[in-house]
Amino acid sequence: MVERQARSAATRRKIIDAAVELFDSAGYTNTGLGDIMETAGVTKGALYHHFTSKEALAVAIIDEGAGMVLKAYRGMGRSSGPALEGMIHAILVVIELANTDKLVRTSAILLKAFGKYSEASALNYRVWLDEIAVQARRAQEEGDLRAELDARVAADFIVSAMLGTELISNAVFGGEDLLPRVTRTWELVLSAIATEQALPYLLQFLSRESLRRGSMLTR
Repeated sequence: MVERQARSAATRRKIIDAAVELFDSAGYTNTGLGDIMETAGVTKGALYHHFTSKEALAVAIIDEGAGMVLKAYRGMGRSSGPALEGMIHAILVVIELANTDKLVRTSAILLKAFGKYSEASALNYRVWLDEIAVQARRAQEEGDLRAELDARVAADFIVSAMLGTELISNAVFGGEDLLPRVTRTWELVLSAIATEQALPYLLQFLSRESLRRGSMLTR
């Protein structure tokens, strides 16, 4: 029983890995289930045992990639330090993950493509809004986020700005300028949401973190 479960899990892994490779290189629309079966080396029956359709396979990739990103974000963003610093640091870490992990990158692309049609995509966006809103409220309590702002609206602004930045970077430059582009977006976001007292330090913190992440990416 255990051995059969292990074989089944290994087959599912091969199917997902093959789909990620093909979606990344050829695109979701241009990839057929036959292509995925051939690349994974599995039968039609094996594929349909795990995934009822190409969309179901895409949703599985979205869920896995989004789970990896959220875990990385929470690991950095929920530190004992100031909330807004944690948010900046965590989003830069997530950007690095999107640059270096093919599954995460493919998941992000599919998430945007399926956003209007998939409950899984909508759920992932809601989770991000809730996560950022919690930190925004804490940042207000700490005096770093302007008190007159609605924390939920601020969270929506931050998430929308970062998603838009990622979309443009990937569409126009293949994601190569993602880190500096996100850094510039953060500078504008902080100018809009941070308190006057906190802004200079936060901009310095952002600059240091961006330089550090950039040097790690080029090693």
